[in-house]
Amino acid sequence: MKNNKIILITMILLVVVALSFVLTDKNTTLFGNESNFAVKDTANIVKIYMADKNDKSLLFERTNNGWSLNGNSKAHQLNMEMLLATLKRLEVKFPVSQKAHNNVVKIMAGNSIKVEIYKNDHYINIGSLHLFPYTNKAKVFYVGGATQDNLGTVMLLEGAERPYVVTLPGFRGFVAARFTTNPKDWLSHEIFNISYQNIAEVSVESPEHPSKSYKIRKLEKGYEIMSLGNRQILPVYDTVALYTYLDAFKNINYESLLDNMAKIKVDSILDAQPVHIIKIKEVNGKEHEIKAFKMKGLHDEELHGFEAEYDLDRMYGWHNNQMLMIQYYVFDKITRPIEFFYLHQRRNE
Repeated sequence: MKNNKIILITMILLVVVALSFVLTDKNTTLFGNESNFAVKDTANIVKIYMADKNDKSLLFERTNNGWSLNGNSKAHQLNMEMLLATLKRLEVKFPVSQKAHNNVVKIMAGNSIKVEIYKNDHYINIGSLHLFPYTNKAKVFYVGGATQDNLGTVMLLEGAERPYVVTLPGFRGFVAARFTTNPKDWLSHEIFNISYQNIAEVSVESPEHPSKSYKIRKLEKGYEIMSLGNRQILPVYDTVALYTYLDAFKNINYESLLDNMAKIKVDSILDAQPVHIIKIKEVNGKEHEIKAFKMKGLHDEELHGFEAEYDLDRMYGWHNNQMLMIQYYVFDKITRPIEFFYLHQRRNE
């Protein structure tokens, strides 16, 4: 009975502490130090919101599959890692001078980016005891322009009276560029990110070379490779080559999104014969397709030693109703000819 009373009293005290915390302004400590811009424990950041003065805003949210952008797109994971590293390493150099203060604040009022940082937290944190989880708006600050030497960025904590010049240790440049609100700077360049275990079928059609086209199909045991030129199934194939090929689909990205291309040019590209047509079906039934087209007009005689009719490094890619710029270097790994899988073929790849 005595132990039950102790437990009851302990629980009541914890509830009282929690309610007290809720009813207290949790942001008072944030503004105790007007130059505290860095977020040291970036692993607990779950959401980042950025908005500029032109009504452009971005919302990044941490998910089980990485960071998302505005709730419906995948964010560029490397760029997100750079942003988190930036938040962790922000360092104040000095406050804006009293002479420049009013002018700087006026400029920031019309041209700055608001950044809100949200973290996982608990209403009660006592040693290793963490109770009542919630998402906390941990920090809010405004990112202004660069200093005259382009080596610092003017920033202001919400509620603070004075802006500061902020830098990154070891980085020559201004950090404002890392807080862009252009969604194109944050979109993932991912085309395919599929593990070989999840691939049920792959077909590679090469209209210029039908004999090199094929389809790979996953069976209950092993795989089947069929030539699309003569509909014949390979009696044997190089297993190492097959798994090397299928494994490449977990990391296929495009170089740039050509979303400003005129419709007449898009139509002209799509009317041409594709170099490759790649189709993938996952074991869950989800299907993907990309068509690759030759790219005209990007000649580089100095690089290749001759003037080529078509670009030798890049192609157009049509994927999910978007025109992309893609690289042969990346796509060569998933557009292998059927000979790549021949058992007798010797490779040094």
